[in-house]
Order: sequence, then C-alpha cells, then structure tokens
Amino acid sequence: MADKVYLDIKRLLLSGAIPPGEKVTLRGLAQGIGTSPMPVRDAVTRLVIEGALDMLPNRGLRVFKPKLRQFHEIVKLRCCLEGFATEEAVALIDKETVNHIERFIHKFERLGHQKKMDMAAVIEANRDIHFTLYAAAGMPMLQTMIENIWTQIAPLFALSMSTKDRRSEKWESFDHHGRLLDALVARDGQAARDAVVADICDAAAYIESIANLSE
Repeated sequence: MADKVYLDIKRLLLSGAIPPGEKVTLRGLAQGIGTSPMPVRDAVTRLVIEGALDMLPNRGLRVFKPKLRQFHEIVKLRCCLEGFATEEAVALIDKETVNHIERFIHKFERLGHQKKMDMAAVIEANRDIHFTLYAAAGMPMLQTMIENIWTQIAPLFALSMSTKDRRSEKWESFDHHGRLLDALVARDGQAARDAVVADICDAAAYIESIANLSE
C-alpha cells in the first residue's frame, strides 16, 4: 500500500498536474490520488528526500521549483545521464522495442497537433518515448536516477508545454524525436545521444525563458 501511494503521487507530479512552487497538503494529495491522508505521509517523506517536494518551515509542503543555478545543474545531469542511457540502449535495443518507440513518437505527434490538446496524454506519450528507450539500456539503477530527476523537473516541463505563447507546431521535440528514431533504426549511438541531448537543451532553454527562476 505504501509503495502504491508513493508511485501514485509520483505519477501525479510527473503528469504536471501541480504547478512548480505550488503549496500542497497531505489531504489534497490524498484526494488527488483517491486515498486517505494517513498512507500519504510516508510517501511524502520519501518524495521530500528525493527532492520532488520541499518541506516548509511550518511543516507545509511545496512542489519543488528550482533556483536558476539548480536548474542548470539538473539540465547538465539530464544530458549526462540520459545521453549515456541512450547510447547504452542503442547497443542492445531490439527491433520490437524500436517499433514501440516509433509508435509512441507518432502518438506524441498526433496528440501534439490536436486543436484541443490533452496535455496529460501528451506528457505521458513523451515519457513513454524516453523511458522505453532508457529501459532498453538494461541498467535499472541508472533508470531510477533519471526518473527521480524527471519527478523534480516534470512540473516545469509541463508548464513549458502548456503555455499559450508556445504553439505546439513550434515544438522542437518533433524534429528531435524524428532524428532519434532515424538513429535507432541506423544503430547510431552517437546520433541518438545527440538527438536526446538536443531535446533536453531546447526544452530547458524555453523553460528558462518563461519560468522566472530566481537566482
């Protein structure tokens, strides 16, 4: 039960349903995942340790919003860890997994071009692309490290995708995902790594321009 509640809250954060910097309560999180506040307490403690939630002086909670220097560090870590996972995956990936990633890429493009977007579904499709790829590296500890960083950054990522000033047809991710797929088919580890890193960096540049991160 404790693990399920932890994973449910983690998915809630990964969906971008709660904005970065937003204050939350045990009762509010419990309502968000459909459970009672009691089992939420332990899950919240784990997420505070992982950095996805901040504990406030009055024992309140807030969704993590990094300062600018923290954000730069997160971006560098993502490029290193996710780039490495990608290159390792290309050496092992099979055709069936490439086909799965291709379907997720097409789903992301289809959802991203709808007039009325389901942002949670778009974010989930993007996550499926990346984590299907990283799982193919066969390194569970590395995948857990990447997932923990994603949990921290997901609310900011969702904000960058949902802002009205950034229309979906301008998302650089469509091109990066296409280059990633080409690299996977060609078994070109460096090209695949470059596509993933470019995807991370372009998203980060846009987030930094709109998120008003403090020094």
